[in-house]
Amino acid sequence: MSSFRYATAAFVVCLAVAAWGVEPGYLDYRSVELDNGLRVITLEDFSCPIVNVNLWYHVGSKDEDPNRQGFAHMFEHMMFRGTDRLGPTSHFDLVRRAGGRCNGYTSFDQTVYYEALPANQIELALWLEAERMSFLKIDQASFDTERKVVEEERRLGLNAPYGTLNEEALAEVFKVHPYRWSPIGNIPHLRASSVPELRAFWTSHYTPNNAVLVIVGAVRHEEAQALAQRYFGWIPRYPDPPRVTVREPMPDQPKTIVFKQDNAPAPLVGLGYRTAPASNDDLTALQFLGRILAGGDSSRAYRRLVSEKGLAVQISWFDWSLEQDGVFVVGAALHPTSTKYDEALAALEEEVALLRSTPVTDRELTKARNQMLRNLVTEDLYVSSKASVLGRATVVEGDTARVNKRSERIRSITPERLLEAAQKYFDPQRVFRGKVEANVAGLFSKKKSAEDDAPVTAPPETNPPPAGRPGVSRPPDFPASPPFAGLLEYDPTPQFETRSLANGLKVVVVTNHEVPFVSFQLGFRAGAWTEDKPGTAAMAMNMLTKGGTAKHTAEELADELDTYAIWLGGYSGMDNAAMSGGCLTEHLERAVNLMAEAILTPRFDPQEFEKRRKEEMTSLSVQEQEPSYIAWREFERRLYGEHPYARRPSGCVADIEALAVKDLRNWWKRFGRPDMAVLYFAGDVEMGEAIRLAEAAFGQWKAKGKQPKPEVPTLPESRATHIYLVDKEGDQVQIRVGQRGITHNDPRYFNSRVVSGYFGGAFGSRLNDTLRVKKGLTYGAGGGYSAQRLAGQFALSTFTKVETAADAVQTCLDEIRRLRDEPPAPVEIDDTKAYIAGTFPADHETPQQIMGDLWFTESNGLPADYFAQLLKGVAETTADQCVELAKTTLDPDRLIIVVTGPAEKLKPSLETIAPVTVVPRGEKKDAIR
Repeated sequence: MSSFRYATAAFVVCLAVAAWGVEPGYLDYRSVELDNGLRVITLEDFSCPIVNVNLWYHVGSKDEDPNRQGFAHMFEHMMFRGTDRLGPTSHFDLVRRAGGRCNGYTSFDQTVYYEALPANQIELALWLEAERMSFLKIDQASFDTERKVVEEERRLGLNAPYGTLNEEALAEVFKVHPYRWSPIGNIPHLRASSVPELRAFWTSHYTPNNAVLVIVGAVRHEEAQALAQRYFGWIPRYPDPPRVTVREPMPDQPKTIVFKQDNAPAPLVGLGYRTAPASNDDLTALQFLGRILAGGDSSRAYRRLVSEKGLAVQISWFDWSLEQDGVFVVGAALHPTSTKYDEALAALEEEVALLRSTPVTDRELTKARNQMLRNLVTEDLYVSSKASVLGRATVVEGDTARVNKRSERIRSITPERLLEAAQKYFDPQRVFRGKVEANVAGLFSKKKSAEDDAPVTAPPETNPPPAGRPGVSRPPDFPASPPFAGLLEYDPTPQFETRSLANGLKVVVVTNHEVPFVSFQLGFRAGAWTEDKPGTAAMAMNMLTKGGTAKHTAEELADELDTYAIWLGGYSGMDNAAMSGGCLTEHLERAVNLMAEAILTPRFDPQEFEKRRKEEMTSLSVQEQEPSYIAWREFERRLYGEHPYARRPSGCVADIEALAVKDLRNWWKRFGRPDMAVLYFAGDVEMGEAIRLAEAAFGQWKAKGKQPKPEVPTLPESRATHIYLVDKEGDQVQIRVGQRGITHNDPRYFNSRVVSGYFGGAFGSRLNDTLRVKKGLTYGAGGGYSAQRLAGQFALSTFTKVETAADAVQTCLDEIRRLRDEPPAPVEIDDTKAYIAGTFPADHETPQQIMGDLWFTESNGLPADYFAQLLKGVAETTADQCVELAKTTLDPDRLIIVVTGPAEKLKPSLETIAPVTVVPRGEKKDAIR
């Protein structure tokens, strides 16, 4: 492709977004500051009747005492424990009752809480946030419970593959700055902490003058600002908290680090460079460089290390920009058996050196710019993403106005600017070289974390002060009870048009001109359940775009897609498969034609297949060491026996190793048919244009012969309750409990949505309330009924430390029995109904979400008015129907229980609950007994 053609491509993209009327990513926000220092950022968006409320506190792990690591994360939890008016689950319960969702997260520089609700419920969100900003209850009992929860969250990360890699890397890159520890926390530090210390941290940092309130959605600026004044304006201003002033000096020499991990299924190598804070405009140049170096299959590092040299199977990069510093990392995953660490590192360093010595080409600059402009456009699809962008710009970047300069910064990048940035930041004398050697020995002899041996040393607080801040009282007009509005009226009927081509291909269009972007999908009713060899469907769908076409090699196709910022990829689930994509409206015809190429003339190139097979096997080798994956895999094997649902759509490492190109070709030849497919368009396109494109691209596509009708093995009979104990070293166990359930076509399915909601579908649900809130046994627990096309299941999942495994399992069984015997209280059933109805608009905010729902009903053979039936069925569900469903579908005497952990330690206590079969780690499926 000539430089002129690439320059033209970039110019066309610029014209396309200019024709939209506003710069991509432009947000017409308003900003005011209350007298107490609270910044209030508002943005109107009436595309959907929802509102997203974010409260950003300018406090993160970097603001902690080095000997009290984890305080910021602890308050992410403690802030949900209630006030003098609210109980430990009230925040979640009230938001759920209003038809919304809420949560929070902690990072290095900020702690963020959010509520997403119907727009008329905005006052509830503001009331709740004001309550806990001023009257948070911090006592010994709450701290003891949440500390246990945080410890389980910590163990969850430690037991995952590469569990300590990030924190070890932080400690190498930062020696003096508090970025040297991670936000998750340190168990010994928390066990040594007293409640008064925690209270002092909250008093200092969780103040209005250290916070930013972001309100985005179907609320006028003036109304949002007035409500912010009403609910927060009375809270006093407090002294500004201390800021971190220490700065990390730049390294003065290169450093090579070898990281030893207990569980490292594949070797990794990487290069790290200290860069600049989030407020520095150089970060735009670094993002360009990252895409050019390692962003996708047409990037320099991918072509060099994967396509040409075969040194790696995956390439990745990230630009980690923080308030006071930044790190750029480019890395490679090697094949699990590879030992070519030094060769791979040397190849990466050579590619980085080229960026420092030679300007990038027009072609590369165009690709990166188009992709970044596309990302700005797609950010405008969701109110939540807009709220996040505004909050980050204000708190982390220090200037809200930066959000509306992103497009300008992207357009201003030149090859010379990139060369300057590469020379400035990618200094070979300041590089961190990292190696992670493959090692799975920890699966068989993992040592208990030393953190767990730390005692609780802080004296308990026996005489706590009243909840809240001393001397603060609510104003007379502050609501004494949560301000609720009624449920909004909402028509759940999706708006779309449907036509069919002469060859039987159905075309469905969901038109929405909010942004100049179109998503498209060609869905197939055949999924992994139709394959003869596990993994065939998923690999075949992947190879459609990764294995080349009659017109383009795999490399050429990747280059074309990346140049025009077109996303295109194939996948297969268990019940269906699809090729999906998206692009700016200007490139829709090109994108559809490239999709047609992949569908009608796939090459299935044998060399590309080998490359993709290695990549998939490496990815699976990591997944198969994830404790959660191991537990679900074993549960599905026991539940479904020889049925296809007993395996994952991707297959396992051994399955992929057994595949051949002919298997992919044969599957595609049988099931890649227009009479088993539906073509969807969603976004900035009308039916007339969609039909024109579909006819031109797929009009000559013909189905040959009769539709295949594969036979499906029967489902196994259920057996007496039994525990399958997967022998795996570690200090945390995964737990799964369940049996087969019902499908979408069962008349009781709508009732099951309600039962699932109050049993295990919310923070305040029975299961999570007992296991986490009351007992502190886990970080999270959930469960209920779920359905696929051919079968359904009832399942619950949780995790806990080894010492409390039997208690957690017994508690799960007790809750299942309670579900059968105890009708839902009025508040349980009413809150669940309100949640399902209230969150429906948010779940259908974008045309892409509606497209997904249409494919869901089509592929499952459900009626066109399914969602109207769903909401009606949920609203009419009674407590008696809930109990009847549980009694007729759940049998506590015929449950499958899976526990993963050290068998020698766990078996004696588990045998007091049910018979136990120890499953050796790595046992093959033919050993099921």
